[in-house]
Amino acid sequence: MLKFVCPILMPFKLRNTPLNTFICISSKMVISFVVCLKFKKETKKTKNVSFEIKLFYFCSRMQNIESIDPKELSLIERVTDVYLNEGMKRITMDDMAKKLTVSKKTLYKYVKNRKELVMKSTQFHVQRERRNVTEIQERELNPIEEHYQLSRYYIHTISKINPVLHHDMEHYFPEAWEFLNIYFNGFIFESVFKNLKRGQKEGYYHKGFHPEIVAKFFTRRVDMIFDGELFPNDRFSFVDVYLEFLIYHINSITSEKGKKIFSTLDFKQI
Repeated sequence: MLKFVCPILMPFKLRNTPLNTFICISSKMVISFVVCLKFKKETKKTKNVSFEIKLFYFCSRMQNIESIDPKELSLIERVTDVYLNEGMKRITMDDMAKKLTVSKKTLYKYVKNRKELVMKSTQFHVQRERRNVTEIQERELNPIEEHYQLSRYYIHTISKINPVLHHDMEHYFPEAWEFLNIYFNGFIFESVFKNLKRGQKEGYYHKGFHPEIVAKFFTRRVDMIFDGELFPNDRFSFVDVYLEFLIYHINSITSEKGKKIFSTLDFKQI
């Protein structure tokens, strides 16, 4: 029986297939793709590889949270909190061991180097976020209320992020950065796309926009929130920028029916 082995995207729509055609990836299929990509392990060497192949490659290297040793999972969770709060570049393995009050030997029991620690931390963050987002989506709220509840979760996450994290990951840990982008272009895109399609079908959003195009706009623009040059942290907070972006987005797509729901939800006070 085929089963999903990639927690980033379920289901995953393959390019050049009918809109309602989806693909399940078995472990054997992933392994075959990985074998073909052995010579393209580094991010800079995979820039011309299709999105789908990159997805298979990264998924094959990721260990599911549920299968990780509880002690390792607890350690990686604490590592992730340190990176979110303080960034990545300046935190050496010595620094991390001190902050977690563990020995370096304990860290090296689970990873070979700092690069691998960052990657494991990023994978953990993505899986944890995906699980939390899915739990909200399964409540079967109307599309606008779903946006509201997801925003509450994202605000909680964003408020803990150090402004330097975005820069550190993009410039010093490109493989982890690539993995995060695949998550946004995969699971987050599909989540937004489904919300927009359902909102139009149920009458909460007007039909004067193309859901797939707007979903791509949304997922790409989210990255701008963390752009320190565009929004210097001494003038703007991540939370304020995100909320303005979200309110602008929802105002532009809601129908009269949707505006009635939107008016009852105070997005400014999430």
